[in-house]
Amino acid sequence: MSDGKTVGERWPLPGTAAQKAMFIAVLVVLGLIAGLAPIGLPVKIILGLVAGIGLFVLIYSNIQIGLILFIALNCTLPQAGLGWDVGMQVAVTGETRGIHFNFHEIVIAMVFVAWIIQVFLKKADWTATSPMMIGIILYVLDAILTSFVGLLNSGSELIVIFRFTRTVLFAYIFFVFINNLKTRRQLKQLIVVVLICATLVAMFGLAQKVMGQSWAEMVSAKYLAKLGVPSTVNYVAGGEGEIQAFRITSTFLHPNVLGAYLILVLPFFISLLWYYKERWQRVLLLAGIAINVVCLFYTGSRASWVAGGAIALLYGVFGFMDKRMVLVLGVVALVVIVAVLAIFPPDFVKKRFSSPSATYAATARIMQYQFAIDFFFEHPILGIGFGMEGEYIKVNQIKMQWAAVENAFLTYLVSAGLLGLSIFLLLFVIFWGMMLFTRNNSPDDPFLRFHAEAFLQGTVGIAVASMFGAWLLFAIPMWTMFIAFLGMGSCLYNMYREESPATSYAQRKPVGISRQPRSSADGAGAPAG
Repeated sequence: MSDGKTVGERWPLPGTAAQKAMFIAVLVVLGLIAGLAPIGLPVKIILGLVAGIGLFVLIYSNIQIGLILFIALNCTLPQAGLGWDVGMQVAVTGETRGIHFNFHEIVIAMVFVAWIIQVFLKKADWTATSPMMIGIILYVLDAILTSFVGLLNSGSELIVIFRFTRTVLFAYIFFVFINNLKTRRQLKQLIVVVLICATLVAMFGLAQKVMGQSWAEMVSAKYLAKLGVPSTVNYVAGGEGEIQAFRITSTFLHPNVLGAYLILVLPFFISLLWYYKERWQRVLLLAGIAINVVCLFYTGSRASWVAGGAIALLYGVFGFMDKRMVLVLGVVALVVIVAVLAIFPPDFVKKRFSSPSATYAATARIMQYQFAIDFFFEHPILGIGFGMEGEYIKVNQIKMQWAAVENAFLTYLVSAGLLGLSIFLLLFVIFWGMMLFTRNNSPDDPFLRFHAEAFLQGTVGIAVASMFGAWLLFAIPMWTMFIAFLGMGSCLYNMYREESPATSYAQRKPVGISRQPRSSADGAGAPAG
């Protein structure tokens, strides 16, 4: 795949300073091997250091490679990585755990460092702007405030640090994307990678369903564990039995998280049917839709099912407005299928909605919501702060223990109050406004129109699913992908803003997008990647 640069721009030519620097880097690596081997370090550590240095050199030479690798790892092996046992105690359960560095986190950190070095050497740009920056900066500032509030309320210092570093600091991913993703070809490459990876993950999930729970557990223990996937990841929620359905997880930490990821990606398969015109391309997209929808069903994630329904209804509105009647017919067919399933539910659906375990889960969530509302009324403006999970808080002269509830927005309301929730919602509102504006004002540009539609629909799905789960806040791989999608969507908006004839040069200049002629390589019907 090409990023729009010539070979000479991507790789150092003989005799250049870059080649000399590469040669010195190779000597340093060889020196490390020679120096570390005699002191008895394990071979894995030595090989890991060498591989890490080599990967960083590769990423430094071409940032796009790092972005592709980050997306691929985040979409396929989101929990694989290195562990460091620091004995940190979890406040709610009392268990101890270490710190886990996922591979995709390591890669995007390398991308960030490589980009910063290039900025200091004046070889890279850092001036790209976006309306999303307002929401991102406000979110970071409010998170700092919320962390101090948690410390003032005697929250766990380790939990405060963990919440801040593992969510707030990932905001840098947004800035990495808007400053390094500058052409349509680069964005198209990343989206194609997302679609391929999501389909592979869905296929592995369906293999779990076909082969059964014991096979899934064997693969998790025998193979995924060797990649650094924690033992608590890739399990079957509750196990299969008379009152519990066998829910697939693929390579994700929970069926609900897998469902949310599929919801985030599924709109790209649908919307891009109107961008890619070749028959083989549409066949692949339709196959991807089928595979991902079936996998979504067997996650048993009711939140994702509801989110899928919301996406379908919005597609029905878009289809009616755009005269894409196939979308309207598809929504009607989906309504009929849901009605039939409601009247004649299969055993899997029964277990997810009417089994004793499902009823208990629904009752427990209602009780959680009531607790959360009580905590909110006691601390309505700034909330109780980060780090209060597992702590006892006095409400109406009664001490109650706080833990996150199955609703990301309600959880954030308790932690950060009305101020924090308003800023959190602002992230969605600004992004939706950008994507809707790009979509509606690009009727003759299928690339901009249908990619913007997909970004809009995917984040709408995540917002709806987050009303029934807090995974967006606590599942780090989901948060990193969410921030990356905000960055990619912002780059798409910048491309629209840069190329719009109504935008003056003075307004376009700070955007930082490299303009390219709209050749057939970037037009409708172009081959993926």
